[in-house]
Amino acid sequence: MDMPGQAKGKAQTTANILVVDDNANKRTAIASVLEGLQQNIITVDSGREALRSLLDHEYAVILLDVQMPGMDGFETAELIRSRALSEYTPIIFVTAYTHAETDMLRGYSLGAVDFIFTPIIPEILQAKVSVFIELFHKTQLLKRHEEHLEALVEQRTGALTAEIAERIQAQERLQHIAHHDSLTGMPNRILFVERLKQILSRGRWHNRSLAVLFFDLDRFKIINDTLGHEAGDHLLKMVGERLLLCVREGDTIARFGGDEFAAFLDDIASPDDVAPIIREFLHALASPFVVDGHEFFISASIGISLYPNDGTDAKTLMKNADIAMYRAKQQGGNSYQFYRMDMNIHALQRLELETALRHALERKEFVLHYQPQFDLEKGHIVGFEALLRWQRPGWGLLLPMEFISVLEETGLIIPVGEWVLYTACIQHQAWRTTVLPSLRMSANISGRQFDENDLPETIRRIKKATHIEGISLELEITESVLMKSSQPVIGILQEISAMGIRFAVDDFGTGYSSLSYLKRFPINILKIDQAFVQDITNNPDDAAIVRAIITMAHSLGMKTIAEGVETREQFEFLQSQGCDFGQGYYFSPARSAEEMRSLLETNPIFNERYITARENSLSKKLHH
Repeated sequence: MDMPGQAKGKAQTTANILVVDDNANKRTAIASVLEGLQQNIITVDSGREALRSLLDHEYAVILLDVQMPGMDGFETAELIRSRALSEYTPIIFVTAYTHAETDMLRGYSLGAVDFIFTPIIPEILQAKVSVFIELFHKTQLLKRHEEHLEALVEQRTGALTAEIAERIQAQERLQHIAHHDSLTGMPNRILFVERLKQILSRGRWHNRSLAVLFFDLDRFKIINDTLGHEAGDHLLKMVGERLLLCVREGDTIARFGGDEFAAFLDDIASPDDVAPIIREFLHALASPFVVDGHEFFISASIGISLYPNDGTDAKTLMKNADIAMYRAKQQGGNSYQFYRMDMNIHALQRLELETALRHALERKEFVLHYQPQFDLEKGHIVGFEALLRWQRPGWGLLLPMEFISVLEETGLIIPVGEWVLYTACIQHQAWRTTVLPSLRMSANISGRQFDENDLPETIRRIKKATHIEGISLELEITESVLMKSSQPVIGILQEISAMGIRFAVDDFGTGYSSLSYLKRFPINILKIDQAFVQDITNNPDDAAIVRAIITMAHSLGMKTIAEGVETREQFEFLQSQGCDFGQGYYFSPARSAEEMRSLLETNPIFNERYITARENSLSKKLHH
């Protein structure tokens, strides 16, 4: 353990930084990065050792690992906060990105000032810690100044009044620093909670309501990733300025960190008074923001809880507003939701779902089903789409719509997506050597996987491990990935395309389709969404849209594949319009690998006999 050079309680020239982590290599790595700040680095391997160290030293900031055996980071933080001397010591939690949402929710409730996600980026680590080092040194400067003032009091009794006034001002400045956000100057979480408690204590004697609001900016991460954190900070300051203009006298709005803000509205006559104020907030954010010459539109998801209906203490009201905010975000953002009791049940169910998903991959509960894709002109199978299923214990076989959004939000889609691609390639090679040599395998790639810089390397590694040829592999991406239109995404697509791998745009026509975007990317196939196919024979608009997509794709040298083909009439229409491929229940539902192998061995092509058999089978199911 490194020892600091100054005794506790006196003004220090260098700050003490405490690193708490049970992993020796990670402690060493973090300490190595922080050495450049030229402060005293103290490392311990457990929460208990951290508490012992607090008895002897004062710290400018504590870096606390969340996952530790015995006493974890949250328990340690709670004990640190329980001591008067360390009640306001800044705590930065270190955690894995996949635990971000649940860790951040609990961490901020314990008074965390920030989070650092592993793998740690040295520049971000130094930048975040240096903020609190600077705050510490300013505090020490004030301490030294106070000591100087005290000496002057003894020497100059005649200037006692002026010196006392200066000390009070210094304390006020220190108090301001401790209770306000350093970026925006707005109240921080500490001051917000103090004021809310005061308002609640008065509100119990009056028959008036109070509203607590939680704000979360929608898609703010895209701006940070595109223009960098400096531009993101500039945008956050502008957002704070606009929100401040909307609050009434007596209300408080604060920044909690990141892109999260909170407010409370005092003296609300009835819940009906809240919605107009919320709409003012949303309207204030509706006008474009200009940062470094770039124009952005920012929206927010807002959750509201009401006193006394949704809680009578600050902790409960804040928790319920946060739950309501998350529901607003689930509804697509740029909206608000009032807390309802059933949201708590939903939040618990989601937490159970997330916990089960975190174990699903290691417990081998995921399976793939395969749906064949047919050449509509030649009448034979040309490939398969690998579709993810979850065999959840006690629940049966779950479809992606029941869990894929949680995989996306938690980042679990990255390891699961890699497993899907690897498993599909292995199955392709098994069928290639035993059934059909020329079929292709199609798998979905999430937008979150494009956020990882090593996606091409991951695909390259899977190709090598499974011996699949690039021409046999097709990756399906959504229009939202293309609409990012960032140079890194274009580079990733081009690098993967250079391996011979083809790209298909899934559910084409339901998003923000643009011919100019299609020309910029190495796209091979457009998948016509089943929403257009299902009424293609009786809805002229859908028929016209499908014709236009087919014509546009062919003019750009692309193929088309129709999803959700369920009837002979749909099949014949698509065939007559020159659609290249089709998939759907008319040909075959998605099946397990074993069932699909049997189909391949008995029906390698779909001829008149096969179609008639499929129609008879479907007719019997409808009849029963």
